[in-house]
Amino acid sequence: MRTARIAVGGIEHETCGFLPWTDDPAPTTLEDFRSQTVRGAEIARLGKANTIVDGFVRGVRENGLEMVPLLWARAFTGGAASRATFETVTSELLDLLRNAMPVDGVLLSLHGSFAAEGIDDADGAVLSAVRKLVGPDCPVMAVHDMHCNLTVEMARAADVLVVERTYPHTDMAERAVHTTRLMARTIAGEIRPRMAFRSIPLLWSAPKMMTADPPMRDAIGKLEELDQVPGVLSASLGVGYQPIDSPVVGTSAIVVTDANEALAEARADELAQWVWERRKLWQAESLTPEAALLLGEKAGKYPIILADQGDNTGGGAPGDSTEILRLFLQRRLTPSAVLYMVDPETAAQATTAGVGAEIAVGVGGKSSERLGPPVPMRARVRALSQGRFTYDGPMFAHAPEDLGPSAWIEQDGVHVVVISRRVQPIDLAFCRSLGLDCRAMRHISVKSTGHFRSGFAPIAGSIFNVITKTALSNDYRQWGGRFKRLGRKIYPLHEDVPVSWSRSETAQR
Repeated sequence: MRTARIAVGGIEHETCGFLPWTDDPAPTTLEDFRSQTVRGAEIARLGKANTIVDGFVRGVRENGLEMVPLLWARAFTGGAASRATFETVTSELLDLLRNAMPVDGVLLSLHGSFAAEGIDDADGAVLSAVRKLVGPDCPVMAVHDMHCNLTVEMARAADVLVVERTYPHTDMAERAVHTTRLMARTIAGEIRPRMAFRSIPLLWSAPKMMTADPPMRDAIGKLEELDQVPGVLSASLGVGYQPIDSPVVGTSAIVVTDANEALAEARADELAQWVWERRKLWQAESLTPEAALLLGEKAGKYPIILADQGDNTGGGAPGDSTEILRLFLQRRLTPSAVLYMVDPETAAQATTAGVGAEIAVGVGGKSSERLGPPVPMRARVRALSQGRFTYDGPMFAHAPEDLGPSAWIEQDGVHVVVISRRVQPIDLAFCRSLGLDCRAMRHISVKSTGHFRSGFAPIAGSIFNVITKTALSNDYRQWGGRFKRLGRKIYPLHEDVPVSWSRSETAQR
């Protein structure tokens, strides 16, 4: 009996459409994708790290399938790709797939919030192109980031769409293995997936996405309940990626069943309605750094961690806002640390001076006047690095990273890790490689919204998501002027939002 051949690949990008200081973030270039692209045999060697593609590789092996590696192209969150960049990357994926045919199935890692010049739904365009190439009978399945803006086009082009269930995303490989198992069962004729998709007119606030805490924990519990329903193969919620003016923005619900369209429709309606009825629970009030410090000091649990979510490099921000660094220095909050400040100029100056040297630098605040001005520091260079390390926390376990030339500098007990590439702190591995013990800090600021919890939650006394003066608020009503292309009313921008869960959104092809 011939072993089923499964194509594995992906194109991942979370596209930021606006930031507090600009409506036109720098475009994501072809080189941005090229710097994080693996192909062919490189993909075949994966399988150990906690990523979606690693999970596919592992799942293909565990299910006795033959892997046909294609292309895995990624780029950091940023502005929309040009049409030429999108077409180049997509064409390469399609060419590899075309040359590999015939295949028995296709597994794709797609962020779910990718946009390009003139293309609001780039993920849907990729899936539709793959479907056209392989035909109607070849199973196509994809796994998406929790912060996805899923669409009808995506659902209609795929047999199964699966979304991560954790934030921080500690289940990337797990959800990919789950999807690969569905692929294996489909090819074997054991199941016939039927999928229903629902778009929910809701902007979900980032601090209420943390799956370790209610109410998000209750939402995941709802998905786990659906897992136990006879005939349900998979259930997912996408909480959306909000800072882009696009008609695809919003929350989504998906239910996949075994050959039972009516069950998929009914359970998708139920899931969407459950989320909608609790729409006020998914909103969070804004908290300033000063207010968070008061709460932390009152609780007396250290280290107090301030998550500077508005300058979250993982969400598209430059990572060089100076407000909290200035606050730590002015209040003499020691020992404290700011992780990570994206400032290649300061990193280069520290590298030139060498470990042990004292340098006069203006730290951060170089990307925009709104994020500065730079903070003058007379700092000691405590350690230097080329920025290459391997994550050891649960989110990106065993995955390599490259922050570029980096430095640990310190002034009067305020420590700053300065890096050259826009990467958010995920776990303690890089600080540990420098010799910086985060457990010894009383105050820590991380330029991250939630992924830092993967490694920092176990050492935290208390954690607060804060909004700096340069950043977007959790109150989406303050964003109202940014949204001109939504094409529908959406909560909480509007209170009078009409909802109906229509079969016109079904994924049946």
